[in-house]
Amino acid sequence: MDQEFEGINYDSLLEEPTQEQPVEESTQFEPIQTPDDLVDAEDHQEPNVEDVTTEPEDDALTSYLKSRGIEDVTKIQFENDEGEIEEKNWNDLSKEEQLTMLQELSSSDYTDYERQVINYLRTNNTDLQGVIDYFSQKAVDDYLKANPDKVHQREYKIDDYSDDELYIADLKLKFPDFTDDELESKLESAKTNEELFNREVAALRNYYKQEEEREEEAAKQSAEQEYQHLQQSLLDAASKFTEVKFDLDDAEDQGGFEIEDSDRQRALAYLLAQDKDGNSQFDKDLSDPNALFEIAYLRTSARDLITGTSQYYKGLLAETRKELAKTKKALEKYEKKGANTTVTKPSQTNNNEDRSGNYVWI
Repeated sequence: MDQEFEGINYDSLLEEPTQEQPVEESTQFEPIQTPDDLVDAEDHQEPNVEDVTTEPEDDALTSYLKSRGIEDVTKIQFENDEGEIEEKNWNDLSKEEQLTMLQELSSSDYTDYERQVINYLRTNNTDLQGVIDYFSQKAVDDYLKANPDKVHQREYKIDDYSDDELYIADLKLKFPDFTDDELESKLESAKTNEELFNREVAALRNYYKQEEEREEEAAKQSAEQEYQHLQQSLLDAASKFTEVKFDLDDAEDQGGFEIEDSDRQRALAYLLAQDKDGNSQFDKDLSDPNALFEIAYLRTSARDLITGTSQYYKGLLAETRKELAKTKKALEKYEKKGANTTVTKPSQTNNNEDRSGNYVWI
């Protein structure tokens, strides 16, 4: 249970009221009266004006729970094993659950202010980071509202033109055949009514600003479409890139190693994953001469390296197999010769005979 509160003698809250006759100690807490219980009790009581006009006071246990932030004892919030919040009535809890809850409530080291903070977070269904983010943004908004001159204004290319330059540029677009003198004449004529001229220039400036925004949005959408197309193309290429052959020069050699999904994902992230500035690691490497040359070298030589390494070890294996074949053949020959071995005693007619009686293997 998440709630923790200051220590109190909670056992005193559970004591039965003193009566003249001894009673057997209850094994359950006295049920907390809910509004429905009060209505049922009133149905069996004699009419009393004070009962109608006076609301019943909370008992000690209910008051204690309210002082710990539990305003409604019929809707106590718990977090279940799945992390979901569910509500339970105090009276529906077992004695063990009630005792555990009181122990945790009474064992809290929180100050009143800390409990207010916890209750605020629960009431607003948020956390400390959410509160920090909210008030940080609010502070920024309040500052910009109080200091409008500090607000970052968008820059437009059209603002680089003076009113006269803008008017002339617009005339050139509308009347491309007009000479410079004719354009100047129309400008001077328009400026004879200064108020109308200023309104016309303001309308032109606003129009071209909107055109800039539309062009930027179109360029943004075009770039996004190109990126999506590139992404899909790379995904298709990655799905087909499943194996690297050892020897590209040997069409009959089917040896190679399989490309793992994790390796393909890492390669795609290298190409597509963008930082806060919209650059992937591949984009950054294109600006790094060392990385760029390494990419070029591996692109042009990596397969030759793999093929060369493969052919080298294929040669070693061939030599090893040849030696093994020779050894096997020699063993077979030796075993065949050993199967026909006979034992003879040396001839005694020879003066150089072996008189030791040893047998000679021939």
